[in-house]
Amino acid sequence: MEKLKDIKGLLYVDDYSLYIFALLVIISLLVLYFLIKIIINFKRKLSPEKLAKMELKNIDLTDIKKSSYTLSRYAPVLSEENFEYLEKYKYKKEVIDFTKEDLQKIKGFLDAI
Repeated sequence: MEKLKDIKGLLYVDDYSLYIFALLVIISLLVLYFLIKIIINFKRKLSPEKLAKMELKNIDLTDIKKSSYTLSRYAPVLSEENFEYLEKYKYKKEVIDFTKEDLQKIKGFLDAI
């Protein structure tokens, strides 16, 4: 019996599996969150009305040619009003300033948005 050796006590083994699992869960949730956000933004495209309102609210009336093109493009989306009076400000190399009547019509329309 003298040849028998004592059994050693149990050794503590570091267990990091809980931390690894928690990290994987957090990463999975983040990936899932961003995927859902991308899908929602993809489906939630701007409607023509919202795009027209954004463009018309940011219009610069000092640049006559550009503003007349912008008004001609986006204003009919929002109203049935006739914007043919803007033709004299487009398609020309040199454009004149807006007349008082035209400027009042434009500002009235932009205020109504």
